[in-house]
Amino acid sequence: MDRRVIVPRRTPVRAALLCSALFLGVGCATVPIDEGRTAVLAIDEQQRAMVAARDVTGLDRLAHRNLRINAPGGRVLTREQLLANMRSGEIAAEHFERTAEDVSISGKIAVVMGRESFTPVASSELGRSFGTRPLQRRYTNIYIREHGRWLWLARHASIVPAASP
Repeated sequence: MDRRVIVPRRTPVRAALLCSALFLGVGCATVPIDEGRTAVLAIDEQQRAMVAARDVTGLDRLAHRNLRINAPGGRVLTREQLLANMRSGEIAAEHFERTAEDVSISGKIAVVMGRESFTPVASSELGRSFGTRPLQRRYTNIYIREHGRWLWLARHASIVPAASP
């Protein structure tokens, strides 16, 4: 009984296709996980700092054209509504801290989840509703990588009710 294994000959065309597939796979790979995670956390911190400083110009550059925010005040905001509310002071903080607890990157989408402490300005929408006490919130920010940079695509933030004594 003949136990030889027959291996098909590699033709130049097959080899070229294999190399092309490998090359394209490497060419389409995203940045290494650690580098991507670090970059996304830096962008998330920039977004927080921009809101804290009411940096509308910075937010305008960071916000994707399709940005949507499920705001803690109970409404969905578009990019244009967010920027208008930042300009008018409807969204304004006396103090704003954030702790990112989880980062997930899948291709060109990044999701950051964590907790925030947000003290609204008295004249802002949240200040009129809750006063100027620190509000504990849970948040999710979603970023998309386009043209070599991360853009802020979506956000959800909700106020965590204070624990009853």
